Amino acid sequence: MMFNKIITLSLNPVADITFYVNRYVPGVDNVVENELYDAAGKAVDVSRVLRSYEIANTALIVAGQENSKRYFERLKDENVTTRVIYTEGRLRENISIVTPDGVLTRLVRKSPELRHRTIDELETALSEEIQKPATLVVVAGKMPDGVTDELFTEICGFIKECGGVIALDSQNMTLKNIAKIKPWVVKPNFDELCALVGRKPVGQEEIKEAVKEVSEAGAHHVLASLGEEGMLYTDGKVFYKADVPELSEIKSTIGAGDAALAGFIIAHDYKYDLKRSVQFAAAFGTASCMVEGTNPPRRISVAMINNQVNVYEI
Repeated sequence: MMFNKIITLSLNPVADITFYVNRYVPGVDNVVENELYDAAGKAVDVSRVLRSYEIANTALIVAGQENSKRYFERLKDENVTTRVIYTEGRLRENISIVTPDGVLTRLVRKSPELRHRTIDELETALSEEIQKPATLVVVAGKMPDGVTDELFTEICGFIKECGGVIALDSQNMTLKNIAKIKPWVVKPNFDELCALVGRKPVGQEEIKEAVKEVSEAGAHHVLASLGEEGMLYTDGKVFYKADVPELSEIKSTIGAGDAALAGFIIAHDYKYDLKRSVQFAAAFGTASCMVEGTNPPRRISVAMINNQVNVYEI
């Protein structure tokens, strides 16, 4: 299935603000030597990576209005097409304090609660944006307060009713709602995979069984990102393992899974076969660790890493 349009849906966007300090001592003044601001959130990160490869898409974002100006200015700078539904309150912020030895202290602000009126506006936007016969809607990120599992499933059901096909990457995923949603692709990381199956698989065979369980629940493609252990994929028929090269320096692992999902979507747009698509996804996820913050991986890094990814059937 080829997609005539791609939408990423972000109900819980976040501004990732990183402060670099020479030292961090609680209770005293700490001077910020450098600052990095990223307009982020899992779905938005997918949009940014797709846009960096000239893949047209629209980021549909529900955002608190009070502090969102800088956020959308940054997305505009990156030529990301957006459609915004504003809510009362502040857009969520993650504030990271990083010392020269790599120690990171994080302050996490909560997002505004979604209200019924906002959900109504969201459904209107989705019905207007989704085009038949095939619009891919990337539903990604942790859901905000006010979005229960039932409402999460209802939103995904509405997307399908409008003719959308779903790519799913959220902490709110369960085997039960995967069975109802039947997404085109699910991309859990290892912790999310453990939560889905209710256990911590040890070793490749147990991870393979866990991925198979997610596939049998109703996902057409399952792409499990395993950090430095690479990636494990299945479509219920074939299982591929992707081994990735060891990096000499890791600048940030935040957003690596989002880059991997974007890489899989890009490979699909390029009409790559499954094995090459898994290779491309693993290369994107690994290359993203070579840039600061949640910035998209550099093309040259993706190309270099892609030549070193080993994909084989298990």
